[in-house]
Amino acid sequence: MRLFVALELSDEARAVMRRRLGKLRSALPRSRWVDPDQAHLTLLFLGNTEPQLLPRLDAELAAAFASHAPFAIRLHGGGTFPHGRPAHVAWVGVKAPPELAALQRSVVLACQAATGVDPEGRPYHAHVTLTRPNPPWRRQVVERFLQEVQGSWGEELVVRQGVLLESRLSPRGAQYLPQARFPLSEVGA
Repeated sequence: MRLFVALELSDEARAVMRRRLGKLRSALPRSRWVDPDQAHLTLLFLGNTEPQLLPRLDAELAAAFASHAPFAIRLHGGGTFPHGRPAHVAWVGVKAPPELAALQRSVVLACQAATGVDPEGRPYHAHVTLTRPNPPWRRQVVERFLQEVQGSWGEELVVRQGVLLESRLSPRGAQYLPQARFPLSEVGA
């Protein structure tokens, strides 16, 4: 199973994303834009994972999420990867308190404990992918994108749970299927 751990967006955040993506599609070259109904904030990509590891993974993730209290985040601004080179990924940024980094670290440790696999070495950068340009966008297009994505993308949304998603690849793009949901503690850790 191709798995990752994420935070889902609120209906309001998805509605704002639909409106903003409509403008972006008309202002920028053709690209493979994300369906707002599938958009999410990835905490950790696990990749191919053996199904027999799911019970332990569920237990470790449930404990990790339960050790954190809910907190608010806001979609804001944007950028591209890799930075300073032709863009392969364009994203909207996330303004978040330190609690997001702490939660992400707990998720990494839980997944390591459950699977024995070490996560990728890159530092975590909270973002929601909007598109994967093909061919990659050059500097002029990236600058236009950056102008278009500035500012807030709606109201704050309160993070109350995480989700383990399975990614199934198809010719129409990836479909994300929830495998388990993990509430944060209403009382906090």
